[in-house]
Amino acid sequence: QPSNMSRKQKKSEYFAKLLGLFQEYNKLFVVTVNMVGSKQIQNVRMQIRGKGELLMGKNTMVRKCIRDNLEDYPHLESLLEAVKGNSGFLFIKNDFSEISDILKDNFVGAAARAGVVAPIDVHIPAGPTTLQPTETSFFQALNISTRITKGNIEILSGVHLVHEGVKVTPGAAALLQKMSIKPFTYGIVVESVF
Repeated sequence: QPSNMSRKQKKSEYFAKLLGLFQEYNKLFVVTVNMVGSKQIQNVRMQIRGKGELLMGKNTMVRKCIRDNLEDYPHLESLLEAVKGNSGFLFIKNDFSEISDILKDNFVGAAARAGVVAPIDVHIPAGPTTLQPTETSFFQALNISTRITKGNIEILSGVHLVHEGVKVTPGAAALLQKMSIKPFTYGIVVESVF
């Protein structure tokens, strides 16, 4: 029983915090945090302290809090549709450009993982690599023409390895990792403004 009480207490504290933020701040941005690590979110929270606040939470709890308070805050109804996926609220008081710069600075490079849908195209340019000749079979398996130059593998012609909107193949992910290429960047993205 005590754990239920603490869960109810946590919910009511969260609801109170969310309502307090709706009252305190005059600008609200719905943000998505797909593929963003907790360390990244923590860094953003520390950097915007005093200028704004980033609040994440379970979508069902956020929707319930908004629905329960529609009588007092009818303007929040438009938010219900925006609460989906890995979303959160970014509350700010002042100019957004400063917060925008903080968000941009906290984008981090990420390796391409097999099975992840690629946000961008990835090309590997022709030229020398740092890989040893023992890795040639790896390139052959991916139909990439190579030759050995000065004890290293050289790619003969540029390759369009990963296509935007298509899942990354295990072979492409492994090659990018071997070449120490981190083609993707992930960070907090502003989806809509309220």
